[in-house]
Formats: sequence, C-alpha cells, structure tokens
Amino acid sequence: MSPRKSEAEPQLASPIAFAPPSNGEFCPRPPSARAERAEALFWRAVEAKHRRLGLGRRAFVESACGMASALWAINQVACGDGDRGSVPGYAIDDGMLEDEDRARTVLSGSEFIFDVQTHVSDPLTPFEEQNPPARALDFIKQIFVQSDTTLACVSGVPAARGLGVGNVAARTLLSQIIERVSGPRLVLHANTDPERGAAELDYMSAIAADYPVAAWKVYPHAGSLLLDSEELGGPFVERARSLGLNVIAAHRGISDGGGYSSPGSPRDVVFAAKAAPQVRFLIYHSGWESSSDENHAYDPEAPEVRGVDRLIRALEESGLGPSDNVYAELGSTWFNLLGEPEQAAHVLGKLLLYLGPERVVWGTDCVFNGVPQGQIAALRSFQIPERYQVAFGYPALTPEIRARIFGLNGAQVYGIDPTEVRYAISDDDVERLRLARLDDPRAVPLPDPRRYEGPRSRAEFLRLALREKQEHALVRASIRS
Repeated sequence: MSPRKSEAEPQLASPIAFAPPSNGEFCPRPPSARAERAEALFWRAVEAKHRRLGLGRRAFVESACGMASALWAINQVACGDGDRGSVPGYAIDDGMLEDEDRARTVLSGSEFIFDVQTHVSDPLTPFEEQNPPARALDFIKQIFVQSDTTLACVSGVPAARGLGVGNVAARTLLSQIIERVSGPRLVLHANTDPERGAAELDYMSAIAADYPVAAWKVYPHAGSLLLDSEELGGPFVERARSLGLNVIAAHRGISDGGGYSSPGSPRDVVFAAKAAPQVRFLIYHSGWESSSDENHAYDPEAPEVRGVDRLIRALEESGLGPSDNVYAELGSTWFNLLGEPEQAAHVLGKLLLYLGPERVVWGTDCVFNGVPQGQIAALRSFQIPERYQVAFGYPALTPEIRARIFGLNGAQVYGIDPTEVRYAISDDDVERLRLARLDDPRAVPLPDPRRYEGPRSRAEFLRLALREKQEHALVRASIRS
C-alpha cells in the first residue's frame, strides 16, 4: 500500500547516521568534521547515481546501492589518499553504488540476528490488549519489518524500575501480542535496583513468579557500594541465581566518562562475575564512553584507563576471559563508532582478543537509535585489516565470527535454540510484511525511521531529560493512586 498523497513522506535521510543521535542517556556529541565530509560526499553520490540509474532520490537512498553509498562515503573519508586495504572500513567498492545485485550480495545475509538491547520509546505502562499504544506497534515494524532482526530483547531505561510491576506487565503483554501474530520473537528484561536492599529481593521473587522475564537489568549505583560488594551485590546476585534467572545485564559505559573505579566502569560487574561463576553477566555498551577516543590498542602498562579499556583491565585483573561468564554487548557502541572505522576496529579487536569470538553479543539500542538495518549492514561488510591483525593481534572478522556476534552468542546466553525460533517464525505475518517491503519499500506503511530517535543536540537532550522527569512523575503518581 503506497502512502496517500495527503500523507507527507518522512524527510529523506541517509540509511547510516553520520552524526549519531544519543540514546537519551548521554549528551550527543556535535558532528565531527569527518562526519560532515562523509555526509556531503554521500549526498553528492546520491545526486549522481540516482540519475544514472533512472531512480528517484528516495528510491535510490532506500536501495542497497544507497546503503553502499553511505558506507563508501565513510571509507573515502577514513582512507584519504592512503591504501584502502590497510585501513579499517567496509568491503564496498565504487561499482556497488550502481550495481544493485552486487551491493545486496555484500550487505544482505542469512544470519540469526538476536538484538539483546532494544527499547520501546518511553517505558511501557499497562495498556488494553485491544488498544496497544502506537509506539508498541511501531516497535514491531522498526525492529522486525524494517530490519533483518530475528529475535529481540526488550530492555529498560533507568526510569523503568520506578514504574514497578506495571512496566513488566506491559512488556509481557507486548510479547504476547507479538507471539500471536509472529511467533516467539521477544524476550524480556526486568529492571532492578539492588540499592533498594531486602525489599528488592522480594520484588525479584514476585516478578520471577508472575512474569516470563529472561534476565535482570541494572544500572550504575548512586552510593559507594557497587555490584562486587558483599553488602549490595552479594544478596542480589544470589537471589538471581536462586530464582534460576541467572543472567544479569549491567549498563556500564555512557554514564559518567570516569576512570577505572567510577560507578560507570565495568570493573565491579567483572569482579561480581568472578565471585559468581554460575551467573552470566552482560556488560551493556562494553564500557564505551562518548568522551573517550578508542583509536588505540589496550596498553597494560597505562596507569589509568577509560572507555572500553576499563573492561579489558578488569578482565586482566580478575583472570576472566574467553571461557568465562562475562559478555561484551555492543548497543550504542557500534552505532556511534561505525562512522569512525579506526576506533571501531580497535573496539571490536580488543573485545575479540580479550574475550574471544564467543563472548561478544549484538545489541543496537534501537528504537532510540532508529531502525537497526544500517547497523546490521555495516557489521556485515566491516573489515579489520591485516595490518591491524599483525600489529595488535586482532582477529579477522570472518563470516563465522560475525554470525556468532549477530546472534549465536546471545542465543547461548539466554538458552535459545536458533533453529526452533526460525522454524516458528518462518512464515508468520511479520515475515511476510518484511519480504513485501524488501520487494517494494512503498508496499508497507511504516513509521518515519527517525521518529523515536534520541536527541541530536545538547538542547534536545536537556529538553528530553526534563520531559521524561515530568512524565515519569505523573505516571508514578497515577500508579500510587
């Protein structure tokens, strides 16, 4: 079904965010000079190529050639006058900007894609089954129809815990609706706050008894006690283990920009994992901070470490590694670095080197980061060059490693059988919509791909923070009444 003439089409936008928005949890960075050059180069390519191919601008941008053009532009700016093969980047050549079949071959795939970090815009509160909110339906379209995502985990922002059982109940209803129309495509987190003490342990038991949650989501703590402390973390981790829900997803990174011992550092989670080998710990964002430059290998002699290096330092000090119970998650990290190929190569290389190919899991932080397909296409075509492999010991990004990152590792964490999931959803309503859209992007009415994206400027970030604070206060007041 094509949009009616009375319906304005969304603003034409690149399939790759050259200047990524924030997921709402940190102040977005201003566009770099490199990002501005890449975006300008992309739009010049659009003008030249859509005419040559006899396509409208929108049709070209939404095609595989359009996606290839965006990644090609990043390559050109990153490479400069250097040798393309010696610089991190994407397996895109000039010909793919005009050859749809070649571009689709490189950017498409058949991987089992399990996105372990997605969000519904604004924390869900209870709704009538017959009248789900538009943002819940748009979530289904953006995650499963507009991308190749097979399975997703709905996680929660910090405010979700303040909404209590109602938020978990609403996520459960969303999962049930999706399962009726499209099979088992969703797993759920329950937000928890160990600083609430003994009452939180009772809350966890009640949630586990009544709702099909698969893991607990935690954020950095406000007090001095961290997750590796006996007083705070010990009882929380033990309750998770005793309930049989022994997966803890801990947000570490994009928090405070601090060093190794800061609350936003992964250090405490890694040492909590050391003390509880039966529990699996996912480090959401892998410790990445928007203020940290990742264009370097890990230095074991560095007196202070920041960003992803904090995770590496904690692994080094704890003695944990590829066969243990710590996993690095890529939500917002990959999204923000894919336009900076050197930094992206170092982050992926460090995680693969120190944790191994079976301990890196795929997450996108969408819908706050828009539609995930651009992130998927970018990873499918990204390469760590041989020069980096020799100099720093990083592995090559083989199809097998990509497949593990995209979904096989996450499936192992959550005890999911990819074959069973694929069989159950092979011919459901959502899959038919996805295939129809691939055949004709105008055939399926879809939300603006940037409708739910996070802020792009400091002013937008501050307005969002104030609006969320006011809205959540109203919701909590209504729940109490």
